[in-house]
Amino acid sequence: MLQLLHIDNLAVIKSLDLEPCGGLTVLTGETGAGKSVIIDSINFLLGKRVPRDLIRTGEDRASVSALFSGISAERTQKLSEVGVECPDGELLIERTRFADGRTVCRINGRAATRQQLVAAGELLVSLHGQNDTRSLEVAEERTALVDSAAGSAGLLEAYRTLFSAWSERRAELAECRRSEAEKERLRDMLEFQIKDISSARLKEGEEDKLLAEKKRLESGEKIRKQTDVALRALHANEKGITASFLAARASDALARITGVLPELEPLRGRLDSCRYELDDIASELIRITAADSGLSEEETDRRLDAIGSRLEQIGRLKRKYGSSVADIMKFLSDAKGRLEEIESADERAAALEKEIASVRTEMDAAAAKLTAARLAAARETSLKVKEILEYLDMPKVSFEISVKPSGSPGRDGYDDVDLMLSANPGEPSKPLAECASGGELSRVMLALKCAIADSDGIPTLIFDEIDTGISGKTSRKIGLKLLEASGSAQILCVTHSAQIASLADLHVRISKREVGGRAETSAEPLSPEERIEETARILGGITVTDAQRRAAEDMINRRD
Repeated sequence: MLQLLHIDNLAVIKSLDLEPCGGLTVLTGETGAGKSVIIDSINFLLGKRVPRDLIRTGEDRASVSALFSGISAERTQKLSEVGVECPDGELLIERTRFADGRTVCRINGRAATRQQLVAAGELLVSLHGQNDTRSLEVAEERTALVDSAAGSAGLLEAYRTLFSAWSERRAELAECRRSEAEKERLRDMLEFQIKDISSARLKEGEEDKLLAEKKRLESGEKIRKQTDVALRALHANEKGITASFLAARASDALARITGVLPELEPLRGRLDSCRYELDDIASELIRITAADSGLSEEETDRRLDAIGSRLEQIGRLKRKYGSSVADIMKFLSDAKGRLEEIESADERAAALEKEIASVRTEMDAAAAKLTAARLAAARETSLKVKEILEYLDMPKVSFEISVKPSGSPGRDGYDDVDLMLSANPGEPSKPLAECASGGELSRVMLALKCAIADSDGIPTLIFDEIDTGISGKTSRKIGLKLLEASGSAQILCVTHSAQIASLADLHVRISKREVGGRAETSAEPLSPEERIEETARILGGITVTDAQRRAAEDMINRRD
């Protein structure tokens, strides 16, 4: 159950702690006191969408945290299946939104995803807001409601696995069976592309080598001129005065005086090394430039033309198939794969037809089990809901959860689920959304929640103004039904009804006051005397009278 809810800097709430009891906790207060902000904070905590102006003006963040305790072994196992560990049956959930829009989620102090927060929330809390009766108009929500009553989550998961496999194979078969004309056009295009690329016989790195050779050939005259200068300086010229010659002369000169200055011997050795290195450089330079110097001008022009043609061919392929040779080769590989798929499409289509038939047989069986579970749950739940609605002053009501074949497989099975209602005798049953008033919708929603509370096992149920459109003894009966439901689940109820508030195990008053020039909302558990005063306020008008106080005290003391 929810043991503690803590809210910081959320709208009119500066800081608020709420500690509901394990039974029926009722929240009351003047309109605008902040009750809806508490509901918004719970929605925010559980990963739901909330208004963007959530953060209290002037603050840099808003945060909500909740401590859940006494979580059953079954819930603990289900939480573990969605990646949320729950040691000792306790769970601390926190969610913070910053002014820059960032949101941080934590579970038991560790970072968590919003999806984990949502999954954990769905297992721990069921929140019915003022507008949630409209969810009964959504087919998927009605189906989910019946599945919750049936406890058929495992059956639904097994069916959905088969449905996904069946859908994927059907889509693949449709692709295989594209019109023959389209397949032929695609085949012709792929064959042309494959031939266009393959005939070029591209090699990885070829373009870079060609560009380097082109640059070298275009710079031939410059290369010859500068290498000639270098060789004449290093190796040979008409005067015979080269770097190597000068190094040799210097070495010979030093050799004549090393007897007098023996310390010059290392220098002479270094000069000899320089001479040998200069000769080696000259030889290497001759070798490197020999290939270029051996080409005539005509041969150079022919080679440049050949390189230009090849580069143009590569450029044309790049413009059509990719920005690099590697991209072009990948395009070629992909094209060959697609052509192979087309060539084997008929064979694959035959195999897919067999697979589809096999999966459909399994899917039919899984759907039949799901339908059987839904029908059984629908019959049982319909009777429970009808009984509750009769108690809630709809004595002639006719209610049925209708489960009928949908005509085609869907993600949730083969069934169409609807809620059929006739509130008045002699009137035919119609879909709930077409015939129910606001008060009737509220009662139906309460009846459904109460009817499936034991089935879905959610430990905390929250109702936000479930009494909308209802007053008098019917409102009292709703309170009694909530009190009864609190025997198996923790109930929190926001209400403006004295008939409901007077039945609370714990009555909390939500009020707003001015602190330091700013409005702040607080939550205050009421003493027995304060409960009487608050219940009388709800009953009365501008001024609370002694008669209203006596009536309020009588309502609190009576539990019927």
